[in-house]
Amino acid sequence: MTVGSVTADRAVISDVATGPAASYAGLRQAISDMRSSGASFGSLPTDYAAEWATLFPGEVTPARPLQDIALAASERRLHRESEQVYRTVAVAAAALCAGMIELDRPLVLRGLGQTDLSSLRGFMRAFEFARMESSARIVVDDIGSVRVPEGIEADFRAERRRCLARMNASVAESEWVIDSSPTLPTTGVGQEASLFEAAISNQSNLTDRLAASLTYCQAGFFSANWEGMSIVALESLRYLPRLGETRVAEILDQAIRAGDDREAAIEFEPGILRTASDLAAYFAKVLGIQATFRGDQTSALQWFRRMRESGEGLSPEVRAQSHLYSALTLTKRKRQLSAAVSELEAGFAALAPTPGEPASMRRERGWLHNLRGLTYFAEKRHKSAFEQEKQALGCLADLDDASSAHLRINIYSNISVLQERSGKPEMALRTWERFAGVPGADTISFRKHHSYRSAGLKLLVGESDSALVELGTVLDAARAGTDDFHECEVNLELGGLHLRLSNTDAAESHFVHAEVAARRIGDPYRTAQAIAGRHAAGDSRVSTTTAIDIARRSLTHPHAAAELAAELANGCVAIDSLPQPRTKLNRPFDLVNFQD
Repeated sequence: MTVGSVTADRAVISDVATGPAASYAGLRQAISDMRSSGASFGSLPTDYAAEWATLFPGEVTPARPLQDIALAASERRLHRESEQVYRTVAVAAAALCAGMIELDRPLVLRGLGQTDLSSLRGFMRAFEFARMESSARIVVDDIGSVRVPEGIEADFRAERRRCLARMNASVAESEWVIDSSPTLPTTGVGQEASLFEAAISNQSNLTDRLAASLTYCQAGFFSANWEGMSIVALESLRYLPRLGETRVAEILDQAIRAGDDREAAIEFEPGILRTASDLAAYFAKVLGIQATFRGDQTSALQWFRRMRESGEGLSPEVRAQSHLYSALTLTKRKRQLSAAVSELEAGFAALAPTPGEPASMRRERGWLHNLRGLTYFAEKRHKSAFEQEKQALGCLADLDDASSAHLRINIYSNISVLQERSGKPEMALRTWERFAGVPGADTISFRKHHSYRSAGLKLLVGESDSALVELGTVLDAARAGTDDFHECEVNLELGGLHLRLSNTDAAESHFVHAEVAARRIGDPYRTAQAIAGRHAAGDSRVSTTTAIDIARRSLTHPHAAAELAAELANGCVAIDSLPQPRTKLNRPFDLVNFQD
């Protein structure tokens, strides 16, 4: 018997139709099936203990938890890129490839139509990784059925099609087999799965369901479970009208006790929720956030505006957030500045200062001033932009809670970027260096991002020696946190920088390190870039033919890889086309992204 083009009795066959309840459930299933077939994965679970502990809680004890060494997505900035999610699915993908090599057996996947989205992104990553390994092969055998939810906000068939297309398993919309069974699968381990079950269960009482829903949406945000968040938020909005105001305090208390205190301090803050109207606005916000993360800005704007339509009892901070997120969407995604400014003015009106007002009102006002500054800058009114950022800082006077600290760092960062873009890199560098000693500055993530921007600004002002020291700090931090992605990226950029400075030996060394890191993450395009850089630096040990072959294996960057291969076929790569340092380390985690 054969499955696809492989013999069934040789393959590890895994049914990953685990449902939307918990992120990584499908990946856990596939890894567990390989483990049952004899795979040990070598030292990978301990080498990447923080990520492995996220996949399999309790199996290993990391020196630092993942949230201490990798950044999450940001609700406040509507920033979807999550290093935590990327690293978790990337390690899972690496484990699948390591298992296939160890067993010398292919992996056959079934049920991808109903695996969770984070796992689907991981399988997409594993499929490309396997193209780098001759002994690793993934076969998509039977996609299976797909569930069509009641609300379009929870319909992720388009995203599934994009992921499957990257795995050479394209599905036309008319070809889906629809699962119309009334019950949702709730497969998964840990708090996320149990919260999902409690949130959608008809057996739970209303208080327990809503408390579970609040906490689940927060957990789903940090694990990028946008599908699960949408299902739960839509369900919650349907039965919220049955809630009496007297039960709100109990729901909030229960949700806060069940949630993650560190994350709740700065994202999805429960402290500003007081009424049933606030709860309805919270779930509308959840739906707006998942819409903007998947690229549907029109729907996002509608949900953010719906937040303020939740009822008479809406708290001023929640109403202000409705205007803030609407303005942010209009500014960053739709480029409609005048409409954004109108939203911000309405937000300020909702937060008119009052004697004895809570700190939460001042903080929300700070976020509004921060964004108003960015709109002024977009209008090239630089003086007004800086004045708004100063007012934002003034709102935080004497506030030292985690959320205020988060905003304060954001403001200083924005001021520095505004100064840089105004052609004042020296001033931008001075501003940036002011908060090198803020609380949290000793973390790996802070050192990595702070040193990188310092390096980029120092290059702009001609302090190249000092910039190289800063970039060395970035690499040290990346290695300390087993961050292969940024270790690869920064080594590629240092290689390109040294080539421009005619330091060919240093350039070659950095490209060698970049190639090693690129192979660890199984990225054909970056591996080919590193080999091309080695060749440009005069390394006679590498072949352009090898680089061309590897570049053509890229599924994430097919067009850029084809251009690189064409340059190599013509003799060599232009130095200016190789990466070079920038002034911000943030990168899209393109290897696991499915957005158009």
